[in-house]
Amino acid sequence: MNHLIRAAALSGYEEQASALGLDAPALLRRFGLSRQALADPDCLIPYRAMMELLEHSAAQANCPDLGLRLSNGQGLEKLGPVAVVIEHAASLHEAITLATRYIFVHSSAVRMAVERVPGHADQLDLCYHIDMPEAPPHAQALELALGVMLRCLRLLGQGHIPLLAVLLPHARQGSPAAYAQALGTEVLFEQPYAAARLVARDLKQALPKSNELLRKLAQAYLDQQFSQPELLFSDRVRVLLRQLLATGQASHEQVAQRLAVHPRTMQRRLSDEGSSFEQLKDLERRKLFEQLILKPDGPSIATLADMLGYAEPSALSRSAKRWFGRSPSEMRAKA
Repeated sequence: MNHLIRAAALSGYEEQASALGLDAPALLRRFGLSRQALADPDCLIPYRAMMELLEHSAAQANCPDLGLRLSNGQGLEKLGPVAVVIEHAASLHEAITLATRYIFVHSSAVRMAVERVPGHADQLDLCYHIDMPEAPPHAQALELALGVMLRCLRLLGQGHIPLLAVLLPHARQGSPAAYAQALGTEVLFEQPYAAARLVARDLKQALPKSNELLRKLAQAYLDQQFSQPELLFSDRVRVLLRQLLATGQASHEQVAQRLAVHPRTMQRRLSDEGSSFEQLKDLERRKLFEQLILKPDGPSIATLADMLGYAEPSALSRSAKRWFGRSPSEMRAKA
C-alpha cells in the first residue's frame, strides 16, 4: 500500500531548506514531490517520499534537528478538518479519543493509542506509530510529528497540560539544546515506541474552546467525506505487539485483552486471515531482537531474552539461530 500524508506535514520545508543553503525545488523533484502539491495543504503526497526527503535534507545540510525545526512552525491547524473536531472536544480525553479515530484523514499510515505506563498507574503514554512495513529511516519525520503533537496538546490546554516526557524509538539526532527548545520536556531515546507521557488525571481537564455543536458538525463532515480504512485484524495485533513486547505485556491473553476479545476469538480471526498469534509474535520478536542486539550498548542477552518474553536465554538463542543462523553472542561479537 502506498501510504499518503497531507502536504500540510511539510509546511515550512522550502523556507527552512533554503535557509540551510539547500536547493529546495531540486530536492523536491528528486523525491518526486512538486511545489504545487506543497502549496495545497490538503493535497496527499507519498509518506515514504517525505521521509526520504527529510532524511536526505538533514544529512546534506548537516542539520540533525531539521524535523524539530519544522515542528516549531506547525500546530493544530495543520491537521485540517481533524483540528476542528479535536479543538472543540469537551475534555482532553475526548480530544485524544477523536484524534485516534480520525488521524487517518491526515495520513493513512498513522496510528495513535493511549497506553498505561507499566508500574505507574498515574501516567499514560499517548503513542504515535507509523505503520509502514519496510519503512525507510524516518527519525526526522517522527521528530516532526512528535513536535507537532506536543504543540497541539499545549494549544488545546492553553499551556496548562504538563508533559512528563517524550519517548522516541531512535538514538538522539540533534543537540540536547535543540530538543529542549523544540519539545520543552525530558526526552527519552531508544524507547519501545514514540509517545508523549502525560499525567492520567489531566485527561479529565475541560478544554477552553469546547463547543458541542461545532464538534458534532465537524465530526459529521468527516464521517460523510472520509471512510476509515479497515485494518486487517492481524495488522492490529501486529501494531500492539510492537508496542508491548519490550514492556513484558505481550502474551496471548494480554494482547487479546487490549483488543477486547476472547483469546480464542483472536486466534480464530487471525486464522481466517491466514495467520496466527505465534507467527506475528515471532516476526515482531525478530525485528526487535535485530534492532537491539546490534547496539554496542544494548541490553545483555539475558535481559533481552526477558524483554522478548522468553523463559530463558537458551530459548532466545534457538530463535536467533533459526532467524539468522547465528547465536546472539555471535551476532553481538560481529557487531
